[in-house]
Amino acid sequence: MVTPRAWLLNLDADEELARPAGYTPSASVSARLRPLAERIGPLLGPDDHLLWPDGARHRLVSALPGRAWCPTPRALRLLREAGATPPPAPPLDVLRRVNHRRFCAELGQMLPGACFATTVDEVAQAVALPSPTALWLLKRSFGFAGRGRLRIPTGPIDAPTRAWVIASLERHGQGLQVEPWVDRCGDFSQHGHLTAAGELVVGVACLQRCDERGTWLSTERASPGDLAPAEATALHQALHDTGQALAAAGYFGPFGIDAFRWRDGDQHFHFNPRCEINARYTMGWATGMSPRRPDLDLP
Repeated sequence: MVTPRAWLLNLDADEELARPAGYTPSASVSARLRPLAERIGPLLGPDDHLLWPDGARHRLVSALPGRAWCPTPRALRLLREAGATPPPAPPLDVLRRVNHRRFCAELGQMLPGACFATTVDEVAQAVALPSPTALWLLKRSFGFAGRGRLRIPTGPIDAPTRAWVIASLERHGQGLQVEPWVDRCGDFSQHGHLTAAGELVVGVACLQRCDERGTWLSTERASPGDLAPAEATALHQALHDTGQALAAAGYFGPFGIDAFRWRDGDQHFHFNPRCEINARYTMGWATGMSPRRPDLDLP
């Protein structure tokens, strides 16, 4: 018999990681998260309990093992208040480090001209250079569901962009991932799970559908031919490299990487095997890991 579990789907974990002191989700954030959480699919079992992280208080009929989308301090506290028992989790400083876009950037930039900028001048210098589409994408250090992004044209930054950059550097993680906006023509992901001892369980490659803002729409397991052999190899290697880096940083638990195929102005195709690292559950994690669920082997 499968033991039911209590799930706290704090899909806004990146907001808490950016500003952990006293974080409480706003009404607008909570309203946006509920429709996403209701589409979580195979992550939860049929007898599992779903707890909402929007401030409402819950109490389970009986004590259950607890799981959180991302085991932030607030998520663990809400699980305990509901009577659930959270599993061991990495400390907050580790969660913040590995989910910060600087961590992904330090493993190597994958697009021409991309950089991680920590000053307004660095941003300005990067976006003054040519881009395949004459556009650049600025991404705050923490973000989810397409939030915290700004697309701008190549050239001098205008006053509204400068204000957004300054606010991002001061209040949203002290850095911006700056990369050329490219013509994406295929989105992919691959997932894994790290034990506290650093053992890696690897899932299969998946196809993802996202909207133009980067908001997740759906995930399905990739079929033969969806990825060219070189792309599949690069994605698999990127997952292993990411798992090794996460373990070295002290992280354990579920994670995933996003990837995409893109086309340049000469209609040549390229592959970015690691555009994002998500050191937590993801919307497609259970699809990519099934039928293996090492996360459920914990107490």
